[in-house]
Amino acid sequence: MAAMMVAGANVMAQVSHGGEPMMNYKPTEGVTVLPTIDNKVYLQQDMDMVRGSSPLRVGVMQDVNLDSKKCGETMVMRDGTSVWRLAIESPNATFVWPSFSTFELPEGARLFVYTPDGEFVLGSFDMTNKQDDNTFYTQALPGSKMVIEYIEPAEVAGQGHLVIDQVCHGYKDIFRQIVGEPKGALGNAEGDCHINVVCDEGDDWRLQIRSVVAINIVGRQYSYMCSGTVMNNTNRDRTPYVLTAHHCQDISDLPVRRFTTYFGYQATACERTTGTTTKSITGATMLAKKDYSQGSDFLLLLLKDTIPFSYKPYFAGWDRSNDNPTAGVCIHHPGGDIKKISFPRSVAKGSGSYAKFLKVYWFTGSDNKGVTEQGSSGSALFNADKRVIGQLWAGSSSCTFMSGNDWYGRLYNSWSGSNDSTRVKNYLDPLGTNVQTLSGMDYNQDPNASIDMASNQSVKVYPNPSKGMVYFDIPETGKANYKVYDMSGRCVKEGNTVLSTTTQAVNLSTLGNGMYTLVLYTSDNSYTSSIVISK
Repeated sequence: MAAMMVAGANVMAQVSHGGEPMMNYKPTEGVTVLPTIDNKVYLQQDMDMVRGSSPLRVGVMQDVNLDSKKCGETMVMRDGTSVWRLAIESPNATFVWPSFSTFELPEGARLFVYTPDGEFVLGSFDMTNKQDDNTFYTQALPGSKMVIEYIEPAEVAGQGHLVIDQVCHGYKDIFRQIVGEPKGALGNAEGDCHINVVCDEGDDWRLQIRSVVAINIVGRQYSYMCSGTVMNNTNRDRTPYVLTAHHCQDISDLPVRRFTTYFGYQATACERTTGTTTKSITGATMLAKKDYSQGSDFLLLLLKDTIPFSYKPYFAGWDRSNDNPTAGVCIHHPGGDIKKISFPRSVAKGSGSYAKFLKVYWFTGSDNKGVTEQGSSGSALFNADKRVIGQLWAGSSSCTFMSGNDWYGRLYNSWSGSNDSTRVKNYLDPLGTNVQTLSGMDYNQDPNASIDMASNQSVKVYPNPSKGMVYFDIPETGKANYKVYDMSGRCVKEGNTVLSTTTQAVNLSTLGNGMYTLVLYTSDNSYTSSIVISK
């Protein structure tokens, strides 16, 4: 859950609006230094904690009250623009980030947050970045110091107001840039058997790798980390859904207050331990969840912002069927480390009290190809068809105990629930197609070209060209839904029909002349055909 410094370059991350701060800031009235935190105390607590299905703790939230009207320094430029800056240090911190309880920025005002050396910059931010509860926070910055810079145009002078109520003090060294050091050079991963996703082993999974994210979850006192996966839906509209584990937010440190999702956090080369700069989205809504005692330990998030194309996200496909699982891969962030890929030996359905889970067995000895550890929680298990079939709940595997098993909550069991908040069906299948499987979609893929669901079949329609009433023959009866796309990939019509042994048709007479793609969804299959409407 981190962003690495890249020497000699100003690094921009987090969804922002561009621009650059004034920089070259050397405070004349000193730095606001927070009380010293002993990292070793928290690291020892983590070592003494009984390992189980709990998120990885990585930071301590420090309460502060830093008001832009009472602290910091303000300069007024010749054109009347005012620049307010505040430098903050949390001694011994491995990373820091600010949380604002008041974030009032008038039109034209901008905010930046950066490291004092100017090598890591977040921003610019404006009022559109404010969370729904009128607060604001950023992703993490490496090191123990940061500078807050607020730029206010002359025409709105004095209208802005900022209050920082918390600063996160990172005590796990997830930003350390050490080339060539063995295990844990990033993310404090304990194991040394994990495989970087950029290695050759990941070549067959390049698209799926881009769907996996690191997630920072913040409670009242601490900051935690899990893994998650960006999921496709039958609308194929790039809605930013992220699947992770229920226990990632099921913490005693309530309330859960913050989510930050990191994209592309991975090494630049197979044998390197440094990662490229990550990009992030702050803010998420918990749409649906169910714990392990009642369900499959899943949590579905909706990110606050649309994922920018520059992040190159892949929207993972899924398989919610009850078929016997086939072993694919697990892609995850163990210990908050750069992204890894692990290959199971086999996967089996659980039974009895574990019926809602999949049991994963790993290769052992010299045949081992990775396992999981704390921080991997919530990461997706992909089947051999490269579709998500579950998310990591708990397990006993480690690089020193490769024969340990891991348990993944089944998407099959997460699909249905008593209401929208206890099932993923309504979000991953908003069209109500009832398809069992859906293939993934790349960030720049034409949605029309992505109609490639498993069990999708071509079907001939007639007459073609048609004046509007389209007939077809398929070996199924009952209710069906359909969707029609124009040549630009835009959905122009959708509806439902009833298939019988005598009549199988849809009425497209409201469409204008042109070429379209018809997709017909039954309970078990989908059918696709090109249609020309000519009246």
